[in-house]
Amino acid sequence: MGKRERRRKRERSRKNLSPQRRAVAPEPIVREFPLEAPRLRVVIKHDAPEDARRISALYWEIKDDGTWARTVGSIGVAGDIGAVATAHSHATLLNCPCANCSEPITVTNRSWANKVGGKYLDVEAPAYLCGECAKIRQQEETERQERAAEQKRVERERERQQAERLRRLVAHALADEEAKAAPAGSLPTESPLALALYVALISYAARNPGKPLPSLASIGPLGWTGDADQDRELLSDLYDAKLLALAPESPPQAFTLSQDGDGIAFVSTEVAWRVVGGLTAAQERVTKIEDDLRTRPGPEPAEAREAFAVLVDRLEVLDISGYLDNLLTKKYGYPAVPEARREELADVIRKGFAHGYTSGQMICFAWRAADSAAAWKERNPRMGPPEAASASVTSLNGKIDKAIELHHAIPEYEAPRWHASPLALACFRRLHAEIRWVYNREVIGACTRCDQQGLRETVHPETGADTVWRCTHPVEAEIPAQLRGEEEPSGRDDAPDPADA
Repeated sequence: MGKRERRRKRERSRKNLSPQRRAVAPEPIVREFPLEAPRLRVVIKHDAPEDARRISALYWEIKDDGTWARTVGSIGVAGDIGAVATAHSHATLLNCPCANCSEPITVTNRSWANKVGGKYLDVEAPAYLCGECAKIRQQEETERQERAAEQKRVERERERQQAERLRRLVAHALADEEAKAAPAGSLPTESPLALALYVALISYAARNPGKPLPSLASIGPLGWTGDADQDRELLSDLYDAKLLALAPESPPQAFTLSQDGDGIAFVSTEVAWRVVGGLTAAQERVTKIEDDLRTRPGPEPAEAREAFAVLVDRLEVLDISGYLDNLLTKKYGYPAVPEARREELADVIRKGFAHGYTSGQMICFAWRAADSAAAWKERNPRMGPPEAASASVTSLNGKIDKAIELHHAIPEYEAPRWHASPLALACFRRLHAEIRWVYNREVIGACTRCDQQGLRETVHPETGADTVWRCTHPVEAEIPAQLRGEEEPSGRDDAPDPADA
């Protein structure tokens, strides 16, 4: 059908309509470009002014290859032309189907037409939707967002209710904890290391009156015993024995609802602790614990002393090796002692303690070893920081061997402020020294209050009956000054303090 015939047909159809009908339902002007292979159908509003119709027709006209027939600037003022054409017309890209319904996509301006159909208006548009599908998609997205917003609101309300319920449960739980006034039953002798930790906790509480025992999360990675898992286990044992209770200063994040939702659970690393029964009663319990560790007879107390000695040995090794690592990393900028030599380092440190050197003297050895390793690196430019860190172990071993062989007097150094030790170490070190004093053969031989086995007749501390008990060799007994460690000064003033270096 030719162009003239289509026009006549439209005119005939218009004549058949009543005047009222023609007024309310006029037909828009439709054009296709080009006629041979239409790629674009242009619809111009029926009520557009004549000039707007002309501009719209020129604006949307394309050449045979699908490119625009003329520039916007050649039609008129660019801003005005685009605005007029957009206001009074639109175009349908016949070769660009909707990604959802496959109908041709309608666009309102050239820029959008080229974005959808490409330069030649013939590119399929898998990423674009027609107007109807876009509205449906937008409606679906709006509904999805509304559902998500409602779900978030419901979730926030549920969390608020849970938080309020948790707050009430925590308040009740802390009130119950505050009501604990005395331990239940006897001391838990089946957990001797927990009792040893209790001694350290009470020592800490005595130095910090009026304050709760800190949470594991607040005291650093070394904690009380240098082992986070062991700390949690021992604190749990003391809590189960009702020697400790949860402190009201525990933060809210330390508590969660239990899995069944009927109660609460606490995070053992986050809670602060309170000494049950008050500090005075706790110090009396500590005296009994210490006496049992020092003197109680039988296989179980002996095993407890052995387990405690192993723990103190581990802490001493951890303390000195940590000091050496910190020297290497903080003072010299070297890496820490390599993993391949960690076991050897522990053996070297144990050798020093086994030969009677104190922790202060071992600090001196470690400082000198790190300094010698650094000096060796400076004399050997081809050696790097890792080699120097490894050499510090060799140097430490050599210095301890030489001091043992030549009986050198080694001064005692204090660790610098930046060096952190496990919190229980100082208390454990004192208690361990007291236990060794009781079983030291030379001390037993010099004591005038006990026999050659370290035993003496006394009253049983629990039954009150006459019995034979382990002697503690009090200092007022006739013990030589050499055995009491009073034979010579420490030499602290004879060498520079590494804390000042």
